[in-house]
Amino acid sequence: MGKYNLPEKLNESIVDGIIEGYRDYLEVRRQKARELKVHGAYAWVKGNHIDHYVAEACKEHGVKSAVAKAGMTWQYLQFINNDEKILFVVKNSRYFNVDEVDKGKDAKGRARTNNATYMTNLMNINSALNFKEIPAKHTSQSIQLELLEDFQPATREVRENIGMVAEFDKFYIATYNIGEDYRINDIRIWLPNPADNKAYLISDLTHYIGKKPGHQFEIETDLKDILTQTVAAEGLVDAAAFGIVIDDAEERKS
Repeated sequence: MGKYNLPEKLNESIVDGIIEGYRDYLEVRRQKARELKVHGAYAWVKGNHIDHYVAEACKEHGVKSAVAKAGMTWQYLQFINNDEKILFVVKNSRYFNVDEVDKGKDAKGRARTNNATYMTNLMNINSALNFKEIPAKHTSQSIQLELLEDFQPATREVRENIGMVAEFDKFYIATYNIGEDYRINDIRIWLPNPADNKAYLISDLTHYIGKKPGHQFEIETDLKDILTQTVAAEGLVDAAAFGIVIDDAEERKS
């Protein structure tokens, strides 16, 4: 399975970027909670911070980043190494579904009904790979309920991924999990199979976490209070209720 592994130094940089992006996000959450009377919208920006710092950390390995869209407005980064002909994205594992990759999960851990066409297009990059060489490894994961943290809508990408199958050889998904202690406790690299819509575990990078001084930071009580501020009396907010989610079915109707 070695031929499917990303280079070790690149794996390390992915971990460095995810942790630094999360640390920076926490600082912004704390700062805005002090400055603004209303600051709940900052719960949505964690993915932006993490994507940015992964891009910075991986530049030295020849990885370039490109802004892409899922749906009409949701932006994320695609990470590209043209020399190796690989493309990868970073996702919060809370919304990642190893059994139905192009659907993902909602904030309560349930499989979404509609597929995300942008993810289907990206998965097709792996159409020519021999997944019989890769043992399927599915792992259970805990779901931490938080207010719309890292919401990733199951939407269609506006910019079609024309030519991606010819341009790249492999498409990976790097996932991170945030535990109940508000720390990143799990980072993994997956290779999704478009034939069965499942994700195959390539590398568990968790052992890299905490290995460098930059990985160490405190999450004080005041920050924990900010992160746990939810409308508990109303339950977990459903973004669809605000018309934020535009899934494939709705776009086809329009």
